[in-house]
Amino acid sequence: MKEWLAEFLKPFADQMLSLVLSVPLPMVRWFFLGLLAILALWVISLPAQQPETKPEGLRAVFTDLRLFAVGLLLLQSIFYLIF
Repeated sequence: MKEWLAEFLKPFADQMLSLVLSVPLPMVRWFFLGLLAILALWVISLPAQQPETKPEGLRAVFTDLRLFAVGLLLLQSIFYLIF
């Protein structure tokens, strides 16, 4: 049964492999960077998320969890560009 299924799906798998390999790498890189940018914009559009205690002044800016999420997305984008 396994062999029959594998032989049945082999032409489809070969077509999908050739389709995936035909996409240029720079296009894939820009697609994922755009996806991360859209995700960062979505995170920024969410309401502010802060811990229960609300410090005042400069410390209040650093308690917004959205900034840390965007920072991590930026770090991930940098790693993706380098590697």
